[in-house]
Amino acid sequence: MSKVPSIISADMTVRGDLIGGGDLQVEGKVFGTIEVGHLVITKNGAVEGAIVAKAVAISGLHVGTIRAGAVTLETTAKVQGDILYDVLQIENGAQLEGQCKRVSVSTGGDKLLSPPELPPAERSEAA
Repeated sequence: MSKVPSIISADMTVRGDLIGGGDLQVEGKVFGTIEVGHLVITKNGAVEGAIVAKAVAISGLHVGTIRAGAVTLETTAKVQGDILYDVLQIENGAQLEGQCKRVSVSTGGDKLLSPPELPPAERSEAA
């Protein structure tokens, strides 16, 4: 698997779900669910929809729920929605409107933080 992230550039708007095991960097806008390994929403990026990832770093805007092992809200982040996490870091200046709930990976919470397994038919299409 490549270490280079997929990028939604600043001039792009995506409407629909994005699902994959790699990394994704959002510089533009996404309207839909995102299920990836690692997600970065840059300062000018915006996501409206649920996020499921191993790690999420937000500098831009997010509206919706987040389920991730590690969540970082950077200084310029604006988040509206609930966060389920194992590790949460909120920098000074970040804005959060919603509830946060720690889900420990060591007590089985990792099942909540993992993207759902694709059905066999979709799994073969994704390969």
